[in-house]
Amino acid sequence: MLAAPPAGRTLQDALRRTGAAANDQPSRLSYVNANMELLKEQFRIRRYKASQGRLIRKLTMWGVWIMFATAAWKCTLMDFTWLARWGTWFSGLSAQLQTARDAADAVLVAELTDKMATFDSAFIPVFTYSIAGAILLLGLWFGWRLINWGTFADFLISVEAEMAKVSWPGRAELKSSTIVVLVVFLFLAGLFLIYDFALISIFKVVGIQ
Repeated sequence: MLAAPPAGRTLQDALRRTGAAANDQPSRLSYVNANMELLKEQFRIRRYKASQGRLIRKLTMWGVWIMFATAAWKCTLMDFTWLARWGTWFSGLSAQLQTARDAADAVLVAELTDKMATFDSAFIPVFTYSIAGAILLLGLWFGWRLINWGTFADFLISVEAEMAKVSWPGRAELKSSTIVVLVVFLFLAGLFLIYDFALISIFKVVGIQ
């Protein structure tokens, strides 16, 4: 018969588990609060510290815009024919066509087939470019609001402030460094080439193919 664990140990284990759950709770809450703050930021118009970190914030905004523009362009290349089939189903053309086929009415079948083709040719481009336009507008708004979100804007401002402290090389130093890199690269390439030919020759002498 197994002895029951001491009451003190059971209490300690319960407190430890409770403490671990309590420690995890703030991290989950902070993650949720950050996402909620970002979502709320999309419905604000105010600008945040517009005079600070202009360069890095503009580059970030243009990067977001290019990403969404690429997504919109890719959307125009997609095939939405399957979606047009749903459109014809909602409009009742599919049901009418099936009824005409069941009734063996060749004239009505041809007429409804032409209507469906016309519907597809009109519906697909409108839907495709509407989705692409919506993605583009969403990207324009999101990119502008992202760089005005306080937390992210402060990060970009601090990045630009740190980049301003970087000491960039002059023309002469850049030229000399480039020459050194190229010389070392060519030297190593030639050295590896010599090693390669030497190993091939050794393998041929010992009969290893």
